[in-house]
Amino acid sequence: MLKIQGPFRRREFLTALSATAVASFSGALSGCARSNDNGQDLIASAAGVRQERYGLAWLAGSAKAQTVATSLTGFRGHEVILHPQRKHNLLFIARRPGTEIWEVDTRSQSVVARLNCAPGHHLNGHACFSDDGKYLYTVESNIAKGEGRIVVRDGDTYQVVNVLPSYGVGPHQAKIIPGSHILVVANGGILTHPLSGRKKLNLSSMRSSLTYLDLRNGQLIDEFTVPESKASIRHLDVAPDGTVAFATQLQREAVEHTEVVALGGYHKPGQALQLFMQPKQVIAQLDDYMGSVAINRASRIVGFTSPRGNLAVFWHIDGGDFQHYHRFHDVCGIACSGDDQQFVLSNSAGQLRRLDAFTLQEHRDLRAEYPATAWDNHLLIANTKA
Repeated sequence: MLKIQGPFRRREFLTALSATAVASFSGALSGCARSNDNGQDLIASAAGVRQERYGLAWLAGSAKAQTVATSLTGFRGHEVILHPQRKHNLLFIARRPGTEIWEVDTRSQSVVARLNCAPGHHLNGHACFSDDGKYLYTVESNIAKGEGRIVVRDGDTYQVVNVLPSYGVGPHQAKIIPGSHILVVANGGILTHPLSGRKKLNLSSMRSSLTYLDLRNGQLIDEFTVPESKASIRHLDVAPDGTVAFATQLQREAVEHTEVVALGGYHKPGQALQLFMQPKQVIAQLDDYMGSVAINRASRIVGFTSPRGNLAVFWHIDGGDFQHYHRFHDVCGIACSGDDQQFVLSNSAGQLRRLDAFTLQEHRDLRAEYPATAWDNHLLIANTKA
């Protein structure tokens, strides 16, 4: 077990985050992976619309690659992440309230490891590795207590070495602040139970938060909430300087007004949390729901997807200015090309689109479609150069 130490103070937190601006960083695990010049980008996602077709799907090579490999799992996945040491291996994390994670070797197309939650826990669809790959952090919930947990596993054997609180209910996505020992967690605030599926049990009292915790000792460093108490913070991405962009999903059935609510925002180290408030006419079209998030390291633009609104929307994380929107049916996956020059979007019809990371204009000649593949919520682009 990891040793529990004393509290980690806010001043130390800000110092650690400031240091990440100059820390070296390998982005292979992020939504916007950076490949080296001779590397090859791997595009992967959970896929499938029926239980018998649920699985992990991936393709490699150029934007016009014609083949998709699939590993059928029998359960619906959510996020896919690259193993930092086994560069051709992907981890496929079950969607809430699933309990399984598969490791798949994309070269042999074989399942090389399967792991399950401990009894009394379920997954929430997301996980991440430490920068050095030594630890895997899985985002889980303790069913009996209704509390979020970050389960620390050995990055090679997957044996559990510690269990930390997420300091919230219904934690969803979590990521390491680059170059640090700090984990940022999106606690959705919504209580569910496997016996009632995905039914929301606490809408009247839900409390969503963005929390930062010290992975060395499990101590809470800081937490932030959004003004609208019924906005569930679900997904996030982190820039190399520690800026966090996050997306929310408004529980409209629990809201007593009809106003347009900001659905995304960002947080910079040492500053107050900021929301993307404008333009309201665009935000209104998102139908109270934003899914995946990806920050482009080259342009400093963050993209969000809304499958309900059939829109991808973009703001700048330095100042919060709105940049552009792109209409795309049922779009949910978003990532960045390996060279950070493009945003890549995916949808449930098996389509991929690429937008210039700076102008946000589509490269229509690079459209690709895989009709037999229904890309699911999240998209991974990673460098598999050994």
